[in-house]
Amino acid sequence: MPNETMIDGRSCEDGADGRAHPLPPGVETGSEIRARGERWIVQAIVAHDDCTELHLCSVTDGGGRVLLWPFDRPAAQTVVRRLRSVRLRRWWRGVASLSAAARMDGLCARAAGARVLAYQLDPALAVAHGTARVLLADEVGLGKTVQAGWIISDMVHRYRHARVLVAVPAGLRGQWQSELRDHFAIDSRAADAAWLRRSFAELPADVDPWSLPGVYVTSIDFLKRTDVLRSLERQLWDALIVDEAHAAAAPTERHAALAIVASRARVVVLITATPFSGDTAAFASLSRLGTMADDPPLMFRRSRDDVGESRARRHRFAVIRISAAERRLQRLLERYTTAVWNTTSDEGARLAMTVLRKRALSSPGAVARSLDRRRELLAGDHRAPQQLMLFDDESVTEDDEPVAALSAPGLPDEWREHRWLTQLAAAAHAAPDSKREYLVRLIRRLGRESAIVFTEYRDTLGQLATSFPGCLTLNGSMSTAARAEVQAEFNEHGGVLLATDAASEGLNLQRRCRVVICYELPWNPARLEQRIGRVDRIGQSRRVHAVTLVARDTAEDLVIARLARRLARVAATLGERDRLAGFLTDARTAGIVIGGKVEETPEATTVPRLTMAPATTDLARQETVRLSSDTTHFLKRYDGCIRVSSIRGSPILPPGFVFAFLCSANAGDGHLVDAHTAFVHVRDSHVLGPRSATDARNVAWAAIERYEHQALATIGPNAGMRLAHVRRVHEGIVGRLIAREVELRDWNMDVEEVQPGLFDRRAVTRAKEDAEARRWMRLEHDQRISALARTGQLTPRCDLVAVLVVHGGTTSGSLPPLPADRE
Repeated sequence: MPNETMIDGRSCEDGADGRAHPLPPGVETGSEIRARGERWIVQAIVAHDDCTELHLCSVTDGGGRVLLWPFDRPAAQTVVRRLRSVRLRRWWRGVASLSAAARMDGLCARAAGARVLAYQLDPALAVAHGTARVLLADEVGLGKTVQAGWIISDMVHRYRHARVLVAVPAGLRGQWQSELRDHFAIDSRAADAAWLRRSFAELPADVDPWSLPGVYVTSIDFLKRTDVLRSLERQLWDALIVDEAHAAAAPTERHAALAIVASRARVVVLITATPFSGDTAAFASLSRLGTMADDPPLMFRRSRDDVGESRARRHRFAVIRISAAERRLQRLLERYTTAVWNTTSDEGARLAMTVLRKRALSSPGAVARSLDRRRELLAGDHRAPQQLMLFDDESVTEDDEPVAALSAPGLPDEWREHRWLTQLAAAAHAAPDSKREYLVRLIRRLGRESAIVFTEYRDTLGQLATSFPGCLTLNGSMSTAARAEVQAEFNEHGGVLLATDAASEGLNLQRRCRVVICYELPWNPARLEQRIGRVDRIGQSRRVHAVTLVARDTAEDLVIARLARRLARVAATLGERDRLAGFLTDARTAGIVIGGKVEETPEATTVPRLTMAPATTDLARQETVRLSSDTTHFLKRYDGCIRVSSIRGSPILPPGFVFAFLCSANAGDGHLVDAHTAFVHVRDSHVLGPRSATDARNVAWAAIERYEHQALATIGPNAGMRLAHVRRVHEGIVGRLIAREVELRDWNMDVEEVQPGLFDRRAVTRAKEDAEARRWMRLEHDQRISALARTGQLTPRCDLVAVLVVHGGTTSGSLPPLPADRE
């Protein structure tokens, strides 16, 4: 895709054919010219009555410009061949580097500090080949953020004025910025309220802050704000990246906002390690983001075994014998919650019972606070909010007490329920915490070993913190900066980190830690993998140990642990595990634990149809998937310069000449699409060793005049076959890009009728603004389609870039060394 251009010079009226001022010879689309003292590639020619527009791309820095003929005087760039003598090592190094000049299967991405792993390049290669929608659903710890970084890096370096929007949970914005900076040297903008206020104050009134090129990292909840979404829906994005996409499934405000932005994004990338949570409709809503059709996205769902990154892990369920007081609390709570569950079908009341049972399995102190709060709420005649969804906390990381859920009444007899709550609260306050005592002994046994302790609730975390003075804590009430500070402190010095599930997504904590302790067993056992995945990820060099504390003779031991073990047994099969993980939701587990439902078998097919990318099993592909080097650097360094060196012949390489050709294919806008080197050895037994650099160049000139045509004829068939393949692949890529552009253009042309108010015409004004924005969008789409169509035609070239003189020795002794390189 051509770079955006900057109009420079006079404008002229549209005309018929512009024949009044014919262009100089050699100035045509795709040719190289010289103007204003610089070298340019002609991307497009637009003729008018009184002038001709030349859309140019700079060979020096890739910048775009538009000049007017005959007001500017461009001339065709003539390439003058010159020979340059170099040492043999320098000769071979220069020729070898040409093979990476540009490849159809290559990327323009650049890695500053990222470790290049073959499987992590696959999504970026798919996007570079025209795939518009991708779902990154690899296992936890396989580097999905880095894979998205490759996509962003390739787009930023491929398109000069690319605009990428990265929507992530608020707590991960800083981490995304640091990883893009550290791994890919990409400076991104932290798009938040403070940035928006600052931008409006600094930029001109008619410039939207979101319209400038660059990479924007924002939170999903920020972009769903009405004022922010109003600006975003008027922009076209080269790519939309959504992290933890499972938290933005329909029907939610997050999904509605992302759907609007995705309808204006050329590429949509969704990232989640848990794509399917058992809700087929919610998963289908994610699959449809960014398209009007029912075409599924390309999904990458790979395990550690698939990519050769399997690491040793040991996961143990530690069954803890609880005290008689704790056992009495569990039995009383079991009777109360079962009575409420069987008495009412109200979702609010059942959600309240689920909260109480889960918090009781976390710690007696946590459930004691909830029981006291529920008793106060019911006594104050509080009622549950309308339209309260059952288990609506499954996709969030809220670790505070759910007050709204606790306010829903359960039993018809209010006095009976009050007595139940009073008795339960007294039992909770009197019960010790056997798990905490076990945890203290376990941490003491670890000695200097760092460890992360996960708990689901902030109340439990606060009680545990009193047993570990000097420990670090992470919870949902902390600001983004505070979380980042704790993460950096733990990665630097280690120790004991107490965290809620607010830290179980997206954070990298493997630098100094390999031990994860789950204080209670999540009712959705799939969350165990997210917790352990904080340390069992790329960069972990030691065996990972995970310990899950389970209270004996409770629902945690008798039901949930059995489900979790079953999930662990099928961990080697992604398809089976995905079905089981979707089956074992909080809602279904609550029905089994409280409602007494019989455990069911998951359906044979639950995940909607998707296009699944093949698993990467051969890491040797890293040798074939190469990153394209800078095309500008290639053109400046090698165009017209033929390197010459010499070597003594041998039985393997007889005397003669080795010609190195660079066969390339340029798009219609002049951009280099593909290049490869071809070598031809021409035998000549009469070649003697050159005595000097000048002698070597003279011998090479004579060989070029005599054998170049013969060598070109030799490589012709293979070069033609490669060109046919490149043309077929390139046409497919351009076709997919054009199809996506047409889809976005037609998608955003719908106009809604507006009913003007009697005294308020803001709706009419807004409709006019939207119509003007749509008009500019359509114009940009049409220009992009025209530019893409021009790139469809390929022009082949085959240039001689190096000659190696293979001699049989000199008549006067040894061959003197060639001088150093002469520029």
